[in-house]
Amino acid sequence: MNDILTGQNIFSPLSVIVRLFFAIVSGMLVGIERELRYQPAGLRTHMVLSLGSCLIMILSLYIPMGFIEMNANIDPARLAAQVISGIGFLGAGAIFRYGFNVKGLTTAASIWTTSGIGLTFGAGFYFLGIISTISLIVILQLFDKIEDWFIEHRHLRNITVTYYSDLGFEVIIDTVRNYDLELKRVSITDNVENNTSEIVINCRVKEGFFVSELFESIKSLGKIKSLRID
Repeated sequence: MNDILTGQNIFSPLSVIVRLFFAIVSGMLVGIERELRYQPAGLRTHMVLSLGSCLIMILSLYIPMGFIEMNANIDPARLAAQVISGIGFLGAGAIFRYGFNVKGLTTAASIWTTSGIGLTFGAGFYFLGIISTISLIVILQLFDKIEDWFIEHRHLRNITVTYYSDLGFEVIIDTVRNYDLELKRVSITDNVENNTSEIVINCRVKEGFFVSELFESIKSLGKIKSLRID
């Protein structure tokens, strides 16, 4: 069976490289879109997952062809399939919430993809394993720098201010906007008995943003009863 793009056998080195390349590029394009929308699973996570999925799909095609002469009742891919699902649970342990942000998604994806690389070498398909390993390292190292150079990182913050009602919530919102933050959601609660109000501002801040400066600016408004920035 020949590859539709290369015209060569689907198991030829060129066909393998082309398929891995297109998988990585597709993951990159989706990842860029997610990065621009400041989503937790971004560029490298999507690229690693797309690479891993393509690798395992190729491996699933390789195994029957490589062991076709063996007894028909033998299924060498049966145990390997359990590894793929089992490693998924292990990778989930690498994901954790840091404040309002999610960390460890790329690590979890690389754990899962690395398990596929291990299966590939275990099945004796060295070329596929080597190419996939090199691709994974390039994605994790090179594209980490590309993310830092070209993609602006923003993190979620919650600003909770309890203030005396005669201050007015507009002043607090204007103070926050002076720091060029991206406001996502604003909610206000009035406590009529105590003549106080609480405003909760959910926003995205740039990486390296000094929360202490915003904290002091809000405090300086006066008539602030309590202030918390998560």
